[in-house]
Amino acid sequence: MKTPDVRRSVAPAPRLPEHEKLGRLVARSLGLDATALQLGLNPALLADLPEVIALRREHLNGGWDDDTYLRWRYRLGRASGGFGDLWCLRAKGRLLAIIGVEELRVEHDGQLHAGAQVMDLLVRPETQESGLGIWLNQAMLARYDFTLAVGANQNSAGIVRRMFEPLPSRLTFTHPLDLAPFVRRRWPAVAGLPLAMRVRNGGLALRRLALRRHRPRGLTLENTTQLDPALAVPDTLDPASVHLRRDSSYLQQRLLGNPRRSLVVRVARREGKVVGLIAWAMETDDKGRPELHVIDWHHDNDATLMGLLHDAVREAAARRCSCVRLNLQDSATQRVAARAGFLPSRDDEGRLCGVQSRDPALARRLAKARWGLTDASDDSDAL
Repeated sequence: MKTPDVRRSVAPAPRLPEHEKLGRLVARSLGLDATALQLGLNPALLADLPEVIALRREHLNGGWDDDTYLRWRYRLGRASGGFGDLWCLRAKGRLLAIIGVEELRVEHDGQLHAGAQVMDLLVRPETQESGLGIWLNQAMLARYDFTLAVGANQNSAGIVRRMFEPLPSRLTFTHPLDLAPFVRRRWPAVAGLPLAMRVRNGGLALRRLALRRHRPRGLTLENTTQLDPALAVPDTLDPASVHLRRDSSYLQQRLLGNPRRSLVVRVARREGKVVGLIAWAMETDDKGRPELHVIDWHHDNDATLMGLLHDAVREAAARRCSCVRLNLQDSATQRVAARAGFLPSRDDEGRLCGVQSRDPALARRLAKARWGLTDASDDSDAL
């Protein structure tokens, strides 16, 4: 169950109180003192899972196996495993809220920064007007060079808009393979004419054939279920971009170890060297028709990315999918996708994401840099 994504607001955000001052205000509204609030925030341990799961089930109405998922996502006091910590706030013997982080290493303009992506924010309904959600985000920001927010639901969107510098929107791009589902939504009478739909789908097939001339030569792709631990993950050399430093061990666990989403990972080689990889999921639309959703990709240059996208389209056509979808943030990547036949979705304002730092200069630099976040950075599977 994915929560609806909330779109960007352009309204200016009011200035927030400093963390310590806000802590006093939050503590007072909760009937606590500021020291008790600070001491009540700690990383979750395995022993805390039953209480955390109960809170999530009470307020998210989820039917997933939270125990397996949370053990995969978070360290929970273990020396290994997980991608970061899940923090629990307790007061007066009761769990009031949780917030999770996935630790990040990024490089920009020749400098390395240790940051974290915030996710899984959940506060009890009776505390939502206290400012507790903002205070928890500030508490995470105090521990890292920067924090990143990717996506938001109805409860967290306001926090992202107030706290974070906005990043470019992540926009939906679609490569249609069967026009019937799209035509049916807008012109149901036309969709009911079989001959008309066959002619239009024949036109799509001719378009795909024409687009094949853009496919790079010398690129071979193969499925994999095990990434070499010594693999150097392909990356472009663009100095204006923010480069997330994710090694093959991370990708193995994030893409192939996720207990909630089964992904296919394809590796691209040129002259025997790994120059790219792509991961996708088979999903369905609201009518049960199959779609291929591209979740993550890594590449050394635009030609390799073009080859990866063509491979996804080829696979989707073989599986009789109605389309291929992906979310793109970087304008250069969007141009490559357009050359591969992907079209921007109409009326798509983009998915909310932002960056923040205790250092205002760093926050401004990161906000102005080019980001290429994929769905592997979207924590929608956490809810």
